[in-house]
Amino acid sequence: MEKHKIKLIVTDIDGTLGPVSTDRINEEYYEVIRELQNRGIIFGGASGRSSYAISRLFEPVKDRMIFLADNGARAVYEGKELFSVPMNLADCRELVRDVRKLPDCQSVWQSCEKTYFEKGDEEIYHIMRDSMHYDCAMVDDLLTLTIPSTKFTIYHPVNAEKIIPEAFWEKWGKDHQLVCAGDNFMDVMDLHANKGTGLKKIQEYFGISREETMAFGDNINDMEMLENAAESYAVGEAREEVKRAARHVAPPMKEDGVLQVLKTLL
Repeated sequence: MEKHKIKLIVTDIDGTLGPVSTDRINEEYYEVIRELQNRGIIFGGASGRSSYAISRLFEPVKDRMIFLADNGARAVYEGKELFSVPMNLADCRELVRDVRKLPDCQSVWQSCEKTYFEKGDEEIYHIMRDSMHYDCAMVDDLLTLTIPSTKFTIYHPVNAEKIIPEAFWEKWGKDHQLVCAGDNFMDVMDLHANKGTGLKKIQEYFGISREETMAFGDNINDMEMLENAAESYAVGEAREEVKRAARHVAPPMKEDGVLQVLKTLL
């Protein structure tokens, strides 16, 4: 690896920097990120989380970071929105109706600003508000919202991917992105929104090439992002298909594998 060429680093969070739904990361990351920033390298968090929630996790170094949020449907840099890809409002409402038919599933309506939940879905509301520090709002009925969702999440307490029937995949997978984001979350976005296309827009914005980009991930929703970075890493606990998509395998998340790789740049 030609270390001096790296100008942009993006990393997934849940399952990559820490456990899924973690509310903190190893504080040593802040020191390393700050030093990378001082050397002119742009550092970003790429996550299914909202930009608000990502910023809370990286509080000490957030001012110079880029947030590739909502699984690539939105990017924010230094407080400025670079782009967002909202879904059709009618589709968002139909998703609510369809999720209501799935056993034990709950809906998360992520807009550019706030994350909305409806009464009856208190479990995921408390997880995302109290553990993941989302900017949350509880409403009586999600169908009354008039703000399109940039990312719609289906939550299941055990296994979202397994509980969602084939008919749901057939209906929504044709015109939307459906990606697994851990055992409990299935995300639905605009067909053209994913971490890979989001990363490409960021590269174009800064004039940075794929060869000058490093990325880290662990799950299916990271694969397009890894493909758009020449120096791509799957952490040790990553799914096998993600390891195959990455150029390298980093040490496990539990051993702060991303931190170990970042230190080699210094």
